Amino acid sequence: MTYTYDQIITYEVARALINSHIADCSAEIADEEAMAEPNVDRIAEIDQRMTELVLEREALVLTDDVAVSQVVAKYRRLPASPEAEPQ
Repeated sequence: MTYTYDQIITYEVARALINSHIADCSAEIADEEAMAEPNVDRIAEIDQRMTELVLEREALVLTDDVAVSQVVAKYRRLPASPEAEPQ
């Protein structure tokens, strides 16, 4: 089976976006664990979200253009607006 260049790039972008959100979860867990009294329920919630992201990433199929595009739309990060920057 052959793949188009656009399929490969979009698939890699989708995986990178999910990986970015997994890294966010990992950082949130580390921040919570660093607290004097970590909230174990919050850690469990974040860990569950991270597990779901990993499963979503693993289920992603390069040739499923619709699913890949949906992942990109779901996890993309919008640039901050110029108005949001401190003066």
